[in-house]
Amino acid sequence: MTADASHKNTQPKTMTVEQFGNYIAQDVWDKGEFLAWPPDIFALVASLLLKSGAYCYAISGWKRTPSLVSWTKRMERIGKKWRAGGKLAPPQVRQWHRTLTTGKNRQVPVSRIRYEPKLCEALLELCAAADEACQGVGFGMSREGDLFLEKASTRLFVTGETLEASTLCSQQIDHSAVRVLPKLHTPQSGITIRSLTHHLALCPAGDVKAKWAEYPCPGRHYVNLLIAPWPLTASPAHFLAVEPTKAELLDMPKEFGFFEYSPPLDTDTLPRLRRLLKEAHKTVNKIHGVIFPELALTEDQYGRISKYLMKQDILLICGVRKPPTSSGKAGKNYLQFDIPYIYPTRHQQSKHHRWRLNKRQIVQYGLGSCLDVTWNWWEHISIGNRTLYFVVLDDWLTVCPLICEDLARQDPVGEIVRAVGPNLVIALLMDGPQLNSRWPARYATVLADDPGSSVLTLTSVGMSELSRPPSIQGQSRAVALWKDAKGEAVSITLPERSTGIILSLSRNLEKEWSADGRDDGGTTGYPVLSGIHFVGSTPSQLKVLR
Repeated sequence: MTADASHKNTQPKTMTVEQFGNYIAQDVWDKGEFLAWPPDIFALVASLLLKSGAYCYAISGWKRTPSLVSWTKRMERIGKKWRAGGKLAPPQVRQWHRTLTTGKNRQVPVSRIRYEPKLCEALLELCAAADEACQGVGFGMSREGDLFLEKASTRLFVTGETLEASTLCSQQIDHSAVRVLPKLHTPQSGITIRSLTHHLALCPAGDVKAKWAEYPCPGRHYVNLLIAPWPLTASPAHFLAVEPTKAELLDMPKEFGFFEYSPPLDTDTLPRLRRLLKEAHKTVNKIHGVIFPELALTEDQYGRISKYLMKQDILLICGVRKPPTSSGKAGKNYLQFDIPYIYPTRHQQSKHHRWRLNKRQIVQYGLGSCLDVTWNWWEHISIGNRTLYFVVLDDWLTVCPLICEDLARQDPVGEIVRAVGPNLVIALLMDGPQLNSRWPARYATVLADDPGSSVLTLTSVGMSELSRPPSIQGQSRAVALWKDAKGEAVSITLPERSTGIILSLSRNLEKEWSADGRDDGGTTGYPVLSGIHFVGSTPSQLKVLR
């Protein structure tokens, strides 16, 4: 064997376009019928652009003829024809598809696509045309008469039920390889695959089951949210070390233990919420939603409050806790997102990471009397199937709720959140003061910068006052923080004689641009904070509640 032959045999194998096509959509990727549904072809070409890095060609040497303006108008026309054409794709789409599927391009290694200009152009134009064809997907329930959007919404719902993960793709696409979701924001800085589209998001098919939930868009220009930062008190006695013999994992190293959060039962939550809503309605005409922090309610409290709010046509986002069983099975930490529209609907999303208390945090919260500062203590909750919800409440407001460390940990939900770019991210926390100098503000700023989401973080009064970070003198009641793409982070401090906060969010529509030069017509929603009002009990009532 010659030296050259030996060198050749040691080269790593690279997947070709044909092999990759069969990986995404086996035996159909190169057939004409594959073009019947635009999200399917998007799944293939966007995946090829991502894996090869060829999406950068959109800003590096691509000459659109005769001009960028005429090219963008052409993409719009082709997208509309594709959308309306049923199973028959426009001639231009079929031509780009032939460039991809016939001749030598089938055998091009995926890693070499970026060095094939004609192939890059075909992929980018298929991507742009599919994106234009899918304008408005994810909002079909509120736009009667648009059969394409209704089909897309049905597909999102059906796949969310059958696959436990929503996708716009048909059965032609291997759902374990890639999924496609609607998209709300296009990053306006940097260059990634997310920069190429306005309406379609390429999502990894990993362990997180992303679900899309749609509700008819009421057409409001604002939303009033009532923040109930409860419990009002917290103490070290509420944190309990779990006996090793009763822990879910019995073989933990000596330096690690489990803890439980177990505050005394509060039987006054529903009456207190009723009073708070009554006070809120003296300030604003309508409350659209109520939000509680992480672990704020027991399952029984949640059930009673949800039943009441659904009758009042008020949505509910709350952190719920379920204690461990007597047999040692870990408890649960999850959020509920309950929607009253049409008929009451419940969405449950579990926490994806256990909270770890180390020496710094034990000292910060003054827990040294119940937890050994020389150990690391893990929250005694179960970690099961991972689900992430995107809930459409209006054509400018799609909400993604997170629990605590999901805001900070890039895995496993960060990539999906950035791909979809929800208008509003709400992070329920069991944390200290929500100040500009602390970690929630840091990570909220990341999402506000890219993809452009507005972010609300929320903790309880009790945890905020219990916390003593080195940078803070005395107690703080900064229970919430707001950050959007247009301004500085706003820390919201609850006054001593208040027990709730009304946040008014207003619709702000702006124009975003994709990396290939197309704009979205100024339809992207940026929720902005347009009002903060403090409500709650009188001094005599407050003394009882505390």
